[in-house]
Amino acid sequence: MRIMLLSFKPSVYNKLLSGIKIYEHRKVFPDEPIKAYLYVSYPVCAITGIIYLGKRHSIKEWKTVYSYDEAAVKRIDNYLLTQNYAMEIVKFEETSSIPLTILRTDLKKFVVPQMYYYIDEDSELLKYLQDNIKPTGKTITHKFDNITSDDICVN
Repeated sequence: MRIMLLSFKPSVYNKLLSGIKIYEHRKVFPDEPIKAYLYVSYPVCAITGIIYLGKRHSIKEWKTVYSYDEAAVKRIDNYLLTQNYAMEIVKFEETSSIPLTILRTDLKKFVVPQMYYYIDEDSELLKYLQDNIKPTGKTITHKFDNITSDDICVN
């Protein structure tokens, strides 16, 4: 499983935290399972949370799959203006938070992700995250066996 640091706006992070966001939509995204530490942008400016991403879906292909639902096709068309893929958010774990100011003090080479970047398994950043990010106990798991057109391109 590849590991990355993935950037989110606070409004999107709140949808993860509430459990209503079940897909992560991106223009470019790998086709493999991912464990992602979450960097939440301004005004939070901290790493907080972990998500596990599963199957990647082509949003374009959903147009055919859900062609019977006019409202879903309209949402899909809107998403296709800026996104190509949807990754299943299999699990979200709320964690402690590490503010950007601390990250920059402790890790002189820390870079805030614009979108995302991979974290090497032997990197200083990964060791730091493993040592300093602690689960709060809140975990949200999603199952994808009963997905309907109402679940597509909504968050």
